[in-house]
Amino acid sequence: MIRLSKKIVIRLYHSAVAWSLVFAAIRTGGNLLVLPLMLHKLPAENLGLWYVFLSLAGISALVDMGFLATMSRATSYLWAGAREIRQFGTAATEDSAEDSSPNFPLLADLSKTMRLYYLGVGTIITALMAIFGTAWIAHTTASFPDRQAILIAWLIFLLGVLINIVNAVWHPLLTGINQVRLGQQILIWGLLANYSITCAGLLAGYGLFAPVTGYLAMGLVTRVMSRIHFNKLSRAKVYAGSARWSGDLIRTLWPTAWRTGVVTLGIYATLHVSTLICSAYLGLRAAASFGLSMQLALAAISIATAFFAVKLPIIAQLFARGKTREVAGVVFARIRWFWVSYIVLALAAVFFGEPVLRDLFHSKTSLLPIPVLIGLLVVIGLEGHHAIFREVTVASNQNPFAMPVVVSGVLIVLLGMVLVRWIGLWGLVVAPGIVQICFNNWWTVWVGLRAMGLSGTDYFTGILGIRNSVETTHSPQ
Repeated sequence: MIRLSKKIVIRLYHSAVAWSLVFAAIRTGGNLLVLPLMLHKLPAENLGLWYVFLSLAGISALVDMGFLATMSRATSYLWAGAREIRQFGTAATEDSAEDSSPNFPLLADLSKTMRLYYLGVGTIITALMAIFGTAWIAHTTASFPDRQAILIAWLIFLLGVLINIVNAVWHPLLTGINQVRLGQQILIWGLLANYSITCAGLLAGYGLFAPVTGYLAMGLVTRVMSRIHFNKLSRAKVYAGSARWSGDLIRTLWPTAWRTGVVTLGIYATLHVSTLICSAYLGLRAAASFGLSMQLALAAISIATAFFAVKLPIIAQLFARGKTREVAGVVFARIRWFWVSYIVLALAAVFFGEPVLRDLFHSKTSLLPIPVLIGLLVVIGLEGHHAIFREVTVASNQNPFAMPVVVSGVLIVLLGMVLVRWIGLWGLVVAPGIVQICFNNWWTVWVGLRAMGLSGTDYFTGILGIRNSVETTHSPQ
């Protein structure tokens, strides 16, 4: 029994999925600890501002234009032994063996190029946020008694944004070389730093300064640890002398990167701009309730998609090695786990979310009304489902999603601004639901199936686990 338990513990320790779930559990548990403190210690207006801070930080990440995700995927190809990086599709490897040698010289060039790129991008983005973001916050908080403290907290938050952008390359690079487990462990350390500082600051009465400083610390911990481990595993010292900035690499990554960036912009509009619309039309108290409910929904999606996300480097390497048929077996097994996990978590949020906040934590901020919350969870669940198939397609270094996603993102924003005037909070839920179900919810799934060499009918056999049909019916496209 002891030997069996030891084997199980060892297996779990080396499992990327297990560590992803540990990360999700710590994040959820940390939120259960931190969120009640924030609800108790922060006025609703300040909590609403915190969600606005996070939304503005999300905007800053959008101008990345997709280079991080594209770079991570290119890293996976090079780690699989790809001889070059192509604008579209995957370059052939030296052989299809699992132990083919990584392309260390080109990986060193990629690392140096992207470090210099993000140094420039981070400086420009932070300067723009400092100008326009500060002006918006100063105007919004003009009548607040703690206006000066809020502005100082915003400046500290800006420093965290700068650090996160300039050092953003390290964690994606680490994930790209298939160190997902190590990456999750580093993220856990970052979360612990964040929660520790935030809780201590809230208990000490520092208000909005607490989560802002925790955010800054989380960025520092994750970026520094990721950099140290990537340099060690990628033989950075060996190839550092010959590594060079390469404009050709930027130009090669750009066609896929800008499409990924546009997709990210559309996703942001789908998931986050609603919080800004809510604060503008319904006030910061409503924004706090909407942001809190959105946070629960996105936490559920994050946990549910962890089963799939840890396999993305493997999926990219399978495409690089020409083993397209093996991708479907990985994807459909993870989709089943996704739906089971998300439905359980969504039901828990509906039945227990508000009672826990009200009776256990005595929250000053409530969740959305139950019908609206259910609608939000359905919309977010469908978004998470088709996002899996989008990531599968992008892993093959193809990205046809730019135009559909940006159009739907614009429509969601415009429709949301109209409907929120008529039906309030329901408008922020109905707008993305209507737009997405008209196209992206089903078309993205179909495109992902084609990337795996499958047809629409194979979706059902894959979900049901009838793998022989999925693996042999169609040839790769």
